[in-house]
Amino acid sequence: MGEGGRTRMRVLKGIPASAGIAIGKGYFLNRTLPRSVKSTIGREKVEEEVAAFQRALGRSKEQIRSIRDSVADSTAEHHQILSVHLALLEDSTLMEQTVRMIRENQFTADWAFNRVLQSLLETFHRIEDPYLRERGHDLRQIGHRVLENLAGRPLDSVASIKDPVIIVAHDLSPADTAQILKSPVQGFATDVGSRTSHTAITARSLGIPAVVGVERITEEYGTSETVIVDGEEGVVVLDPTEEAIREYGEKRKAFAQRTRDLAKFARLPTVTRDGKTLSLLANIEFPEEADVALRSGAYGVGLYRTEFLFLNRKDLPSEEEHFDTYRRVAEKFVRHTVTIRTFDLGGDKFASQLELADEMNPAMGLRAIRFCLREKDIFKAQIRAVLRASTFGKVRLMFPMISGVSELRAAMAVVEEARSELRRKRVPFDKEMSIGIMVEIPSAAMVADLLARETDFFSIGTNDLIQYALAIDRVNEHVSYLYEPLNPAILRLVRRIVEAGHDEGIPVSMCGEMAGEPLYSYVLLGLGLDELSMNATSIPRVKRILRKSVAHEAKEFAGSLLQHSTAAEIERVLRKKMEDLFPDERF
Repeated sequence: MGEGGRTRMRVLKGIPASAGIAIGKGYFLNRTLPRSVKSTIGREKVEEEVAAFQRALGRSKEQIRSIRDSVADSTAEHHQILSVHLALLEDSTLMEQTVRMIRENQFTADWAFNRVLQSLLETFHRIEDPYLRERGHDLRQIGHRVLENLAGRPLDSVASIKDPVIIVAHDLSPADTAQILKSPVQGFATDVGSRTSHTAITARSLGIPAVVGVERITEEYGTSETVIVDGEEGVVVLDPTEEAIREYGEKRKAFAQRTRDLAKFARLPTVTRDGKTLSLLANIEFPEEADVALRSGAYGVGLYRTEFLFLNRKDLPSEEEHFDTYRRVAEKFVRHTVTIRTFDLGGDKFASQLELADEMNPAMGLRAIRFCLREKDIFKAQIRAVLRASTFGKVRLMFPMISGVSELRAAMAVVEEARSELRRKRVPFDKEMSIGIMVEIPSAAMVADLLARETDFFSIGTNDLIQYALAIDRVNEHVSYLYEPLNPAILRLVRRIVEAGHDEGIPVSMCGEMAGEPLYSYVLLGLGLDELSMNATSIPRVKRILRKSVAHEAKEFAGSLLQHSTAAEIERVLRKKMEDLFPDERF
């Protein structure tokens, strides 16, 4: 609590990153970039300055390597992320540009490094994809470490925390979150971040309550204040009143009870009251998330995003690296499906090519399958690795961003080439491996009947389908209010895709964020989806709702819902229905 003349309670809103309630003493972790002032040195001191920069770089590498090695056994995911940070520090671009700036302009090392860093950060900021844009935070965290080492200042370390606390920080690096694993940290709140940042992903996998993107949390926070983090609502309370502590204490108990109740559903099959079975699968980005998915009751992986293998590195991942990664996941889910999506990146967004391609709208530019078909060698190496991994489990392959039949046929031709190459080398693979597409472009939805004849399954990617169908940029705050999953146009597109798939006898899945939202579960059941793939932590809740549902009633309700004219009307009717049917659930 505030000392003496107690400060008033402040309630701040952010992005709910990881559910749960944490109440405790705050701990400020300084992670803002140190200020650098433009300054120069005499010509005779240039090499001395270069040597100081290289020493700081070397010290930073040693620190990250040491943290990585200390957690290697307990979490391979952190090991992998910290390896990316090491690769960034070893990137010759970062070092060479800084050294050149010191030598050519006689800048001090901190100013030269800051200039290079800011230039790279601006490049990341312009990237449209939210997951990739968040990777700019990795660069910022590394920059912070190098600048602190350059100044000879010790970094605040999570490892030094001995008492239960709630961390307040501008951001947390993977090095920080790796150390949280072995610390008494109860939760955290950060100024920046999104649900796709490493910080948020880690919080969910550890089950630690977290709120990110609070913007003013480090400004508002005072020394040793009591902090409440509500990871469900995305709320942070500073210096709460006794009454607020009591209220949130009750909320914490209720959340713990709900979690225990939901855990009972994790292993149960997803069967409705009238006997319709659905598969609930997990969306994952790292092989290590497979364990969380299994614990949550996932019947496999409906979307394995492979972009991580390409990010923040000087070279391209080898076929062996692809193969080893996919094999690990296939072996975890040996009896269940693992759906590997070929990489959804553009030429401006992979490996160490940080310069953005000159495109007016990268969301509609050279990305995903379009890029793959232009860079066939990179594409084929990944496909060969997936084919090889298919002998270790029930692996299936999925292409993103298919716009029509000609694109699908072009992708399938590359698969055929990969199969021929493996046959020639007598390398085994599953000849019956399923190959499907993501339906996330309106043109694909309109010709879904034609596509269904030439593919083994559909997976509806609602994140992009909604964005493209409603002509809105979902990361643009001026139009984000139009991002409406319940827009009648979207529901009609989903129904059209499902019917086209079923007419040709192929299963239809949904792997966008819409699939994991409990409010939509009943509608998606009614629209006839066969599989729903989501963040693993959402599975028990969605499963509980579906097990209480009657499929033929849901189908009738979904049909009536499609007669309404606006998203607002549909949401009002849906909420009323869900509250009537499931009074014990929270929507």
